[in-house]
Amino acid sequence: MIHPDPPMREEIARGFYPAFEGRWRRAEVIGRWVMVAFVAANVLGAFGQGLFSEREAANADASIKLRYEPVVRFGAPTRVQFDTRVPPGGDKVAVTMAKGLADHFGLESIIPRPSVWEAGADSIRMEFPVVKGQERVTILFAGSPGFRGGVELWARLDAGETLSWSQYSVP
Repeated sequence: MIHPDPPMREEIARGFYPAFEGRWRRAEVIGRWVMVAFVAANVLGAFGQGLFSEREAANADASIKLRYEPVVRFGAPTRVQFDTRVPPGGDKVAVTMAKGLADHFGLESIIPRPSVWEAGADSIRMEFPVVKGQERVTILFAGSPGFRGGVELWARLDAGETLSWSQYSVP
């Protein structure tokens, strides 16, 4: 016996087997819902670059505001944008950040270019020139992540609170 409930000869002749057809229909419906969920997750940015893929963060004193993608693709171009406050009467902005931003992020460009760059054991300090009277500076870091999994990053101004964020890289 091939099937526990063998089809009737006339059902086979007509090409209809109710038990199989019911299971097939159920598999189709489940498959369609899985496809809809996958497309919706992509559109919303669950797997990078979607409607809600960019996040914003700021430290408590709002000296640093950050725009970044929490989920990035390994080796795909991405960016981290800092909006920093200029110290009163200052002619430069000094940002200290986790060394992982350069090590793991595959840093390719920084706009504007820092005038001074100092690397420490676990941090990098960069100074950016500022036009007189400017209150805020936008700094753009572009790179291609060279890590898989999660990484914790942080940044702070010389006289400011630390801002921490995390990024997760998928293959």
